[in-house]
Amino acid sequence: MNPKTIAIIGLGLMGGSLAARCRRQFPKAKVIGITRNAAALREARRKRWIHEGTHNLRRGIRNADLIILCTPVDTFPKILSLIDRSLHSAALVTDVGSVKGALLNWIEKRKWKRIQFVGAHPMVGSHRRGIQASSPHLYDHGFTFLVRSRKTNSSSYAAAKSFWKKITPRVIEISADEHDKITSEISHLPHAAAVCLVLAAQKKSLRYAASGFRDTTRIALGDASVWVPIFRSNQKAILKALNFFEKKLGILRQALRAKKDSAMRRILNQAAFLRKQI
Repeated sequence: MNPKTIAIIGLGLMGGSLAARCRRQFPKAKVIGITRNAAALREARRKRWIHEGTHNLRRGIRNADLIILCTPVDTFPKILSLIDRSLHSAALVTDVGSVKGALLNWIEKRKWKRIQFVGAHPMVGSHRRGIQASSPHLYDHGFTFLVRSRKTNSSSYAAAKSFWKKITPRVIEISADEHDKITSEISHLPHAAAVCLVLAAQKKSLRYAASGFRDTTRIALGDASVWVPIFRSNQKAILKALNFFEKKLGILRQALRAKKDSAMRRILNQAAFLRKQI
């Protein structure tokens, strides 16, 4: 895909980094940044990550042939509806959101005049937020999950796949249900666990937290405005993951209570073996 005008909605960590990546990978394309954050627009212009910036979504996407949503997942329905009403001609819309099932179910129940939507989830990121944390290299070493809506035509899907192949080294095609199950286990559950680990430690103990605790709980620094919509949108899969986590925790608790060193050793060794495979 060789888009002429790329509109990126949201210039936080993901959107700012994506704008920088698009400037490098699509030098002939015009990149437009859209955000209500005036400081983010100034920074993106200063770094020449965007050609133009605006807080007005209608104006920003008006002539775009590729639009990427980089805002919290609960904002997508309202933004997509506005995009479809505002476009002058057809456009491909994709996103960077970490939940797909609820969004695609909503999309497939509606009629769209001008947009073709292909869900995407680049598996990159940081606990830091805002354009200050953005980097042209954020997408260099990750991969992107690509999820197709039943309403998406083949040419639009191929175009989205082509675009994301130029952004991340790999693209993995997957169903919405499988995507949400995987991310619940390797992204959403770890975030929930990190939050609980921080809350489980007494304040007086936290004063002495060293690198092990800091590394384990780093992702608990994530912004609630991003994570509450994720938890809510992927509720069913996250609850299943939490139940399984509690089961594993119960096995370790039982071995510890019974003072069964062999059982604890088996659990620890199995975890270490699996972790080495990553």
